[in-house]
Amino acid sequence: MKLKTALIGCGAIAEQLHLPVLAGHTQIDLVAIVDPNLERASFFAKGYNVPQVFRDVKELDFSQIEGAVIATPPFHHAPCALELMEKGLHVLVEKPMATNYEDALKMVELAEKKGLALAVVFFRRLYPSFRLLKGLIDAEVYGKVQGFHIEGGSFYNWPAASLGNMKKELAGGGVLMDLGPHFLDFLFQLFGDQYQLLEYQDDALGGIEADCTLKLEFQYKGQPVIGKVDFARTRKTRGVFEIECEKAILNFSPSERFKIKIIPKSNFKLKDFKVDKEKEFIFQAQWKDYPEDESWYKTFAKVYDDWIKAIIEKREPLLSGKSTLPIVKLIEECYQNVKPLKKSWVTPPDKRQNSPIHWKKRPKVLITGATGFIGCRVAEILTLREDWDVRAVVRNPGKAARLARLKVEMVPFDLEKSQNFDELVEGCDVVIHCAVGTAYGDPKRIFRVTVDGTRKLARAALKKGVKLFIHVSSMAVYGSKKSGLIDESSPVRPDPGDIYGKSKAKAEGVVQYYAKKGLPAVIFRPARVFGPFGFTFVTNPIQAMAEGRFAWRGDPDTPCDMIYVDNVAEAFISAIYAEPQDVAGEVFNLGEQDFMSWRNFYGLMIERLGLPIDINDIPIANERAPKAESLPATYLHNIKNLITSSEFKAFARKVIQTDPIGILPRKILEIPAVEELAKKVVGAGSLPKFSPVEDNAKNLVIMGGGRDAVLSIEKLKNKLSYNLVCSKEESIDRTVEWIKFSRIV
Repeated sequence: MKLKTALIGCGAIAEQLHLPVLAGHTQIDLVAIVDPNLERASFFAKGYNVPQVFRDVKELDFSQIEGAVIATPPFHHAPCALELMEKGLHVLVEKPMATNYEDALKMVELAEKKGLALAVVFFRRLYPSFRLLKGLIDAEVYGKVQGFHIEGGSFYNWPAASLGNMKKELAGGGVLMDLGPHFLDFLFQLFGDQYQLLEYQDDALGGIEADCTLKLEFQYKGQPVIGKVDFARTRKTRGVFEIECEKAILNFSPSERFKIKIIPKSNFKLKDFKVDKEKEFIFQAQWKDYPEDESWYKTFAKVYDDWIKAIIEKREPLLSGKSTLPIVKLIEECYQNVKPLKKSWVTPPDKRQNSPIHWKKRPKVLITGATGFIGCRVAEILTLREDWDVRAVVRNPGKAARLARLKVEMVPFDLEKSQNFDELVEGCDVVIHCAVGTAYGDPKRIFRVTVDGTRKLARAALKKGVKLFIHVSSMAVYGSKKSGLIDESSPVRPDPGDIYGKSKAKAEGVVQYYAKKGLPAVIFRPARVFGPFGFTFVTNPIQAMAEGRFAWRGDPDTPCDMIYVDNVAEAFISAIYAEPQDVAGEVFNLGEQDFMSWRNFYGLMIERLGLPIDINDIPIANERAPKAESLPATYLHNIKNLITSSEFKAFARKVIQTDPIGILPRKILEIPAVEELAKKVVGAGSLPKFSPVEDNAKNLVIMGGGRDAVLSIEKLKNKLSYNLVCSKEESIDRTVEWIKFSRIV
């Protein structure tokens, strides 16, 4: 017989794993899908030939259903499971089974009372690799356990269909509630449920945590086992589960289903005859004769196999709700005993002194692009320092982990596709418009967001009586041909091929149009913005430099004109503090007006990061021939450009690596005098050496130089009494601290 089953919820996890397994399982008959989004539910029902679709579980005909799979947001798990079990249904529920221990206990007690199979989707517990790990530990193959270290998570990018995982009332918590259950389940399965929470820290600031750390002690075989656990949504982790034993470290990866690594603790080394050197080694262990070609779906289906077998045999599932109670209890204990996880770059700068504010009540601020680099930092400072109410626009829920830490009102909205702009700005006193089109390669979509989205937002702001509209433009509207100090009187002339600059210039025109109609609007043109979480001027170039795929565009000793993100936020706050008549219709350059060069800026970062990079050895790309040169000089110059180009180097590298034609060139280049001469011609460190590493020219990052110009901020200082809140030194220090913490290099 097939178990007549209903799927409750059809979000990302249901789409990726549950539906394919449910539809193809030989012992399951998927008869209904339930989801408030009837259009989405109907789409999947049609694709998987499911006969019934409902908005609510109350619409189900319980006489025709025997089991249910719950894949809804965490807050819904317990009440839904209790309701379905009261109707006599067996339940398979996504983790966490409940957001509090009391509800979890009720679920277990009801399942036992009614003789129902209540299982939780801890499919990783059934991995052959984890079962092997437990066997090795229990048998003390490598001695007694001495401790553990767990790291899980990275920059959050789950393709969430809603903000269900980003709101405390829906998710019950942040990364601990999301990633924690799986990793903590491993610990409880290995060491039992006798534990003590020694410390818990997280970075929640009125919302849900993105990063957290736990220190735990278990009693295992009469001995204490102490370890640390780190979970992350806004930084990289090693993604490891390490158990330290007397003789070796057992390394289990939650993404590896079949093998574990064994790292011997002895100093014994083996000689590698090829390099004539003694080297350390590791073992890999796996079950004998276990197939490694098992699909992910087959692995995930084991959850269903166990659940159905438990129903047939009238026993408790291996993944029973009862077995997961300690996890819910520990997570609840963590949230009740939380200490702040301090991050220096999050602490806002001191509030400006003697800042009169004309608002009769604290203003409510709408921020578009609030999950982005600038928008999110503005939201942090407005909530943490100013204590203002913030309504944050979220286009992609998967990008909201950092924002969700704050006590803000998150609103799902798409400037390109959504229609209810009036409702979006309703009740807001200030709009800070940071959003920009990011559909790179599709200019029409970029203009639809950056220009048309600005038009709709400005129109709604005017209609709803917004008291100040702050539009974030860019220095790109001036183009790249300027030199010296650029003030606001300089003409707006974005470069011909610069879609970003052109779209920003047109968006400015839109804002100025509505300003003439009465919208109290102010336009800021920031220089290059850097700081923690900045991709364009921090993550991307620093990673490229560390990986040897960075080059300067033009002279690196020209000014970089960088402004720290906190100084950007301070300018916005200065405009909000000002009287509306003093700023309405104004355009302000926004920078730090210093002349630090590209070389010095990145040189300081590299030095403080301790990276083995000589900033003076970074090559220059796309060098242009000098004007008014003689024909021979031009000829030689162009020859040099040719042989120093990435294309020529790639060709040369290919020749050198291809035998037999590459043997002779390699031998010639090994002659010191020839190598030195070649370096002088093509640039130090840029010789195409023989290497099996694939050429990375296609990932080359080119940045810097281009123009000898800096934005003048005299108008900003005079009219808004603007002052920098972070010096360049302090800004770079904070950014470096973040780089180290986030492990982007």
